[in-house]
Amino acid sequence: MSHNKLKVGTGEPNRTSDIIVNVGNISDVTLTTPTNGQFLTYDGSGWENSSPTAITPGIIFAGEGATQNYSGSGASGVTTSDDILFYASSPTNTIANTTITSASSWISSITLPAGTFRILAVAGLELTASSGLIEYRWHDGTALVGCTGNAGYTDDRVGNPTVAVVAPTGNTTYTVRITTSTSVVAVASQTARHAERGYIIIEEVKT
Repeated sequence: MSHNKLKVGTGEPNRTSDIIVNVGNISDVTLTTPTNGQFLTYDGSGWENSSPTAITPGIIFAGEGATQNYSGSGASGVTTSDDILFYASSPTNTIANTTITSASSWISSITLPAGTFRILAVAGLELTASSGLIEYRWHDGTALVGCTGNAGYTDDRVGNPTVAVVAPTGNTTYTVRITTSTSVVAVASQTARHAERGYIIIEEVKT
């Protein structure tokens, strides 16, 4: 009968002229042992079944509460425009193509690849007076980025972080830079407060 000449892909009508079409009946779809959770992707000439690729954002964590005096960090200073170093003997780093620059386990900078990242740091340098203050922000080698973090005289005032969301288009080096310093203990007299309380967290953001 003439109605039986009608097809949808390779799907043909039955005796009552009903056509049941499966995805695999479509001419430009190739299915190979499909499983639950797969989807169709286009390969340039047709559609095929494939499994999703798990995307696990990377993370960097540096800070272990170590009792290491900042006086031994090799930091150049603790005044405005100086960079703060962070102690981590075994930093966690699962962000590909990232470079953590350090000496004697004191991290001076982190170079991130192209991507989008949330970067956070907390510093705990010591001050000489209750009126003292140290403020700091992330620096990308050209400009300050993100909000201002600060630390005060007492330990309960350590913990206000500098935070930024950055999207470098290529390898970019980030440091934590002091923007304001009043009554800060000199590097040579700094003890373990910063190593005990300071840390860096960098999270890779997948979009």
